[in-house]
Amino acid sequence: MICWLKGKLIQNWHISSRKGVVINVGGIGYEVQLLSKQIVIVDKTIEKEFWIHQITREDCTNLYGFNEINERDLFRKIISVNGIGPQIGMALLNDLEVNQLVNAIESNDVNLLTKSQGIGIRIAERLIVELKNKLQQFIDNKETYINNNKSNTSFYFEQYLDEIKSILNSLGYMESEIIDSIELITTKKKENTLLINSLSAEEKAELMDKHLKKILLKLSQKST
Repeated sequence: MICWLKGKLIQNWHISSRKGVVINVGGIGYEVQLLSKQIVIVDKTIEKEFWIHQITREDCTNLYGFNEINERDLFRKIISVNGIGPQIGMALLNDLEVNQLVNAIESNDVNLLTKSQGIGIRIAERLIVELKNKLQQFIDNKETYINNNKSNTSFYFEQYLDEIKSILNSLGYMESEIIDSIELITTKKKENTLLINSLSAEEKAELMDKHLKKILLKLSQKST
């Protein structure tokens, strides 16, 4: 499951009402739909990063990208409502800021919600009925929300590192050797933090196995 991408933009695309970019990540081009208001002119020299929601169906996989994690998470709340698809979620977040959308739902503001394309009275009322009083996490200011999420993801990364350190310690390696050897993980802390946070327990175990093999190879090369 892809939850975050960082790379250079190589192309803008526009299909009907949908707009997005192709982002080059490690030589692979990912087609990501963005909010129209977040579309930028492609500059192949500048790296961009997006918080991603991935929807996989039998015939295709679609990626929806957002500049901020709270936008992505509110999008997930919206499309969790029965009968609400991703294009409705994108339309709402394109027309309204996170705090405006949450306030509209909390205050039963059907008129504001129905100003977005594809949002009729029934859909607006369904959003209010199913999401009202369930969006407290978004009522806090954006900075607090983002910082809280960063704290959580950092915690899982540190926990992951502690497990690797414990294994290496049990194999008899010194603390100085361990700290030096895990640089291949810590030098890409942000990327690895987001990756680890998105993996299942089984996938995380597979990643740890790969990291340990690389670390042990590095340690064996230093000892020769």
